[in-house]
Amino acid sequence: MKIDVVSIAKPEKDCYSQLCDHFIKMSKRYAQLEARDLFTAKVTKAQENGPASAQKIYAELFGPWMERGYTVALDPRGEQMVSETFAQLFVNHSRTTFFIGGAYGHSKEFLQSCDRVVSLSKLTMSHKIAKVVLFEQIYRGLTILEGHPYHK
Repeated sequence: MKIDVVSIAKPEKDCYSQLCDHFIKMSKRYAQLEARDLFTAKVTKAQENGPASAQKIYAELFGPWMERGYTVALDPRGEQMVSETFAQLFVNHSRTTFFIGGAYGHSKEFLQSCDRVVSLSKLTMSHKIAKVVLFEQIYRGLTILEGHPYHK
């Protein structure tokens, strides 16, 4: 099983990335999990021009990843689920790709092009925290599927 987490973010080495790396390492027992941070000068310029321009660039950068298996966008208005339901995202999919938008989130059109739209919480959180939560839930979901006691 292959899982990609693709986000509009500048690659950074900080305490948040260390936590993500920890869960990536733990998950490798069950799946090939990789993080991809995408950020270009086009993103900076588009974000200066406002939400519509930024979301268009985000979708362009995500484009090559859209054909890579089951696609899941993270969005505050998405479906909320318990961890056991989240784990089911990996069942019957040899490849799953998660998308974390930039400062302006995803466009309505991009969300409609994904197989699923999921919310991690009703709470607002920074992208860095959202990534940590996502990687932990991926690990938790994989352990649920494997019957490992981590999730209890």
